[in-house]
Amino acid sequence: MAKIWQLLDQSFYLINQGRLHEAQMLLEEALRLNPKNMDAWNAYLHICNTRGELESLKSQVKDVWAKKVEDDYLQANQRHILQRVDEKIASL
Repeated sequence: MAKIWQLLDQSFYLINQGRLHEAQMLLEEALRLNPKNMDAWNAYLHICNTRGELESLKSQVKDVWAKKVEDDYLQANQRHILQRVDEKIASL
């Protein structure tokens, strides 16, 4: 089984190659292993290019945090990701 850092490294490579669907699959696996991984969420943000994809990402972030996060620091991370998603939506 791949480690999270390996999945992220490969994801960034695929993103840079424009192979977004493949990167998405690896990021989903990384987030299954650690749903609180900020690097994975930030990378996922880079592969979302439509309003629908971004709205889906927002929903996914909210669901994960509602079920798996109780720490205040991680709550701040959720707010950061959601703010970045909203900023990207506004720029479309």
